[in-house]
Amino acid sequence: MEIQIEFGGFYCYHEGYIESWIEADNDCGAEWNIDNVDWQKTFESYAENWLNRFNSYCNLDLELVGIDSPKYYNYRTDRIIAKIDDKDIESLIVFVDYVEFYEYANPRLTSRDGFISFYNGLDDLIERSQNDDDDKAILLGMVCDYLIEVNEVNEDIYDLEYDIFEINDKLVKNE
Repeated sequence: MEIQIEFGGFYCYHEGYIESWIEADNDCGAEWNIDNVDWQKTFESYAENWLNRFNSYCNLDLELVGIDSPKYYNYRTDRIIAKIDDKDIESLIVFVDYVEFYEYANPRLTSRDGFISFYNGLDDLIERSQNDDDDKAILLGMVCDYLIEVNEVNEDIYDLEYDIFEINDKLVKNE
């Protein structure tokens, strides 16, 4: 099964950390031209290492499948697509019974002024997920989103190690 994880996206968030590292590296004598960065490869490296960090924080073994980037960023931002095995499904599904998860997820699934939900709250999603893998993937993705917040996975993200690639396929390590 594949799930999508809303890790904060690149646009106006994680991309800024990458750009900051490039600027800091240039201040130390490197000669980076930000126009020569292969953003696709760099984002993939960053996403893989971010997912490894998430796995470490949450004792999971999710595998990077790719990045889902929207056509227009005014609707949503990038998401990590990850493969999840049965063991990790079992590890994540226990959070569905937590009061704290309910308090986190239910408002995101409840219609209100300016927002019409596809679900009638968390209980509706849980019920639908029993018989539909797409709904189950959404539920598991929400648990991951909850764990990102609870475990503060994006705190101190500036120390994440990843590779930056130039368009000419030159690899520059970020360590």
